[in-house]
Amino acid sequence: MSLPDMLRYEPGFSLDLVVDVTFPLGQYDNTQSLNLGQNRWYGRIGTPIVWQLGPWIPARRTTLEIYPSVWLFGDNDDFVGENLHSDPTFELETHLTRNFTSKFWGSLDATYSSSGDATITTTTMSRTTSGSDMTLVGFTLGYQLNDSLQLTIGYKSTLNNDTASDDLQMSVFTISLTTGWHRLLEGAGRLSSGG
Repeated sequence: MSLPDMLRYEPGFSLDLVVDVTFPLGQYDNTQSLNLGQNRWYGRIGTPIVWQLGPWIPARRTTLEIYPSVWLFGDNDDFVGENLHSDPTFELETHLTRNFTSKFWGSLDATYSSSGDATITTTTMSRTTSGSDMTLVGFTLGYQLNDSLQLTIGYKSTLNNDTASDDLQMSVFTISLTTGWHRLLEGAGRLSSGG
């Protein structure tokens, strides 16, 4: 796409495909049940959907984003001397975003997760923990610091879960700094600055 075409582009509806895979690299201690490394591969397959609502005006953009995905897990064959198998987990993320200015935006967020059963097997027995359903709601605020750097702050809290205890109740606060660049965006920056 040329720079003029990119500047005139108005998205409507888009459907994409995302495939993430994480390999078991890093340190793993098989004597501990909780590790940063998982000693197994895992990943997700998802189809993000973005629907532009209204005009594509930089300071007034509104989008609805829906992201269904399935997380798949390999077995951990050395989970404290046992084998850990996890069934797939289904996740649905939704975001209603709104630009307040050309650099500042916010979104209302909701995530539903339905985790599969987890089974730990030894040479003599097998025990299964049932999966659970959980819903989180929250918000995100983002600010474009410059053409290639964005700061986002978010908060999510558990709305409900289907477990008998409150063990899965949680609140999450996130801060992220994201950078990226593209030669067309760099060219647009030089045009707007006159350089």
